[in-house]
Amino acid sequence: MVKFWSKSTKINDLLTADQTPMNFALTHPKHVPLITSPLADDYIELSHSPSRQAAVKGLHSSFQATDGDVTPHSSEPAERYQDPDEPNLRRAHESSTIQLFYDLFFVANLTTFTSVHEVTSLETLSSYIAFFSILWFTWLQVALFDVRFSNDSAFERFCKALQFGVMTGLAVIGPNYDTSGGDFDTFRSSFEALSLILMFSRLVLALQYTTIWWWTKDYKKVRLPLLAHVGILFATAMIFLGLSFSFGGAIGLRGRIGWYVVIGVEALAILLVSGRSKCLSFRKTGIVERLGLLTLIILGEGVIGMSGSIAKVSSAHGFTADVIGMIISGVLIIYFLWMLYFDQIETERVGTMSQQFWALLHFPFHVCVLLVVEGVAQLAVWRKVIDVLTPFGNAMDIYIQMYSDNPHSLNISAINNTIYDVFNNFVNSTEGASPYYEEAFARLEGTLGNTTNRTEAGIAFLDIVTSVEDVVLNTYNIHIKESVETEDVAKNLVNAQEDIFATFTTVFLYFFVAAGVTLILLALLFYLGKRRKTRGEYLSMAVRIFFGLGLTLIATMYNSDPEVASNDFNNYLSSAWMLPTVLIAYGIVILLDTVLVNYVRKAVYRRATNQAAIPLYGRPETSGT
Repeated sequence: MVKFWSKSTKINDLLTADQTPMNFALTHPKHVPLITSPLADDYIELSHSPSRQAAVKGLHSSFQATDGDVTPHSSEPAERYQDPDEPNLRRAHESSTIQLFYDLFFVANLTTFTSVHEVTSLETLSSYIAFFSILWFTWLQVALFDVRFSNDSAFERFCKALQFGVMTGLAVIGPNYDTSGGDFDTFRSSFEALSLILMFSRLVLALQYTTIWWWTKDYKKVRLPLLAHVGILFATAMIFLGLSFSFGGAIGLRGRIGWYVVIGVEALAILLVSGRSKCLSFRKTGIVERLGLLTLIILGEGVIGMSGSIAKVSSAHGFTADVIGMIISGVLIIYFLWMLYFDQIETERVGTMSQQFWALLHFPFHVCVLLVVEGVAQLAVWRKVIDVLTPFGNAMDIYIQMYSDNPHSLNISAINNTIYDVFNNFVNSTEGASPYYEEAFARLEGTLGNTTNRTEAGIAFLDIVTSVEDVVLNTYNIHIKESVETEDVAKNLVNAQEDIFATFTTVFLYFFVAAGVTLILLALLFYLGKRRKTRGEYLSMAVRIFFGLGLTLIATMYNSDPEVASNDFNNYLSSAWMLPTVLIAYGIVILLDTVLVNYVRKAVYRRATNQAAIPLYGRPETSGT
């Protein structure tokens, strides 16, 4: 056996003619130090290899010799940090692969929770938003640390693995997170585990901030802010620990409310403390990129939901024209949301405090975007359900009227053909019919010609209608919150119809409210995220707010009082114009944005051209020139 290495072998003996010890270290498997300093001035990596430290220091020196005195992790010139009481921190302007890997855990959590928990009522809507809030603010705290202090080391990788565990724990709790029924005892163990998971995530972050404080403790202006970070996170961890004991009996609701209060106050406190320190602020960090990536993730959730809706609809023997229109509208709405958000992002430095509020404002924005894309997916399926159930309901109304006029005139085979047309054309089988449907159909057939059993016939009609509706809804994976049956057959039939409309009325309400508020929040994000704004840009914000208010007011068409309920609302809810309405509004906003931007550019160009045409002696004097 040939021995390639011995104690007398030197590294230069292993190099080719075109290699140096420096690029040899860069082209071979990456060495991960035990712990890394966040300071750019002393780029020290604590490892067990002194030669590796020398190589890294040489790499650091070679970068500092380039234009602008740039470090590998920062494009900020070193001479800008003149204050000896503030450290020169290494800042990465792009997300690392491990940070993107962490974002994948967020994607998995969101996708799993969305697939398990359908929004069919205001109670399930509040539960949906509640869990997303916990998930989002947990992600935010990790991201706020990463964009300012994250460096690759064995210690950071260990902490990141612990945060992966936190996200995995949330994924386990997610399917069991349901507060819509108010039964806290049923999910008590899940809520207690969730509190402990949140406590653990904050303790890990407190440990990470403590290491940063240890490296920068000699700098007066960051010692107290970093200790404040540690104190805030440790305090919230202890509060989460205390809340884990509060989910027994009637006080369970208070414990759950405590979660949301704590995570909100915690985020606001961290941002305010960061804003008071120039060194700890988010200037020249990747916070814009991280929030942009999270926005893409949420839009991607809409694409996943839309793809699922297309799969459900396509299983029912093709598409109708209105369903195709709804699908196209849904895809374009998601695309327009991407345009409205990413076309207005400014990566330049903005004011410190305004950037804090800009980051925090992404929470309601992401909630609204998530509800919009979720509504898009559900309304596309709703359109297909209307196409299936409307002709069936009309036919059953005719049969019921025929039986009421003359029981002998009803043709039972016609009813059977109508039902099996639904099964064969939209359900693909009769497996979902169940013996319940068969038994009801037999009872209806036994009442034909018998004028004394009208009540039993009415019950049979009700059972047939509701069973067919259940089969169709289950085919499209739609679960309806059913009302309590009464002895009044007609009332039960009306309730069955109202249960279906109530579910999609909830979708209608949150979809249009979220679609409108999204435009309003985009205007606020534009205002906070841009330093210099022209008249055209102020007009663009006004356009967003105007159309946002208009979309939100569409939700006022609904009236919960059945006595004053509008037929216009019922007709609109059953129409194919809900998604196109939002699409048209978003499209007009984008069109007006384009017109305003072109107008401003031409105005600036004309002004610059006229200024250049004025002779030097005719131009107004400016101070300082």
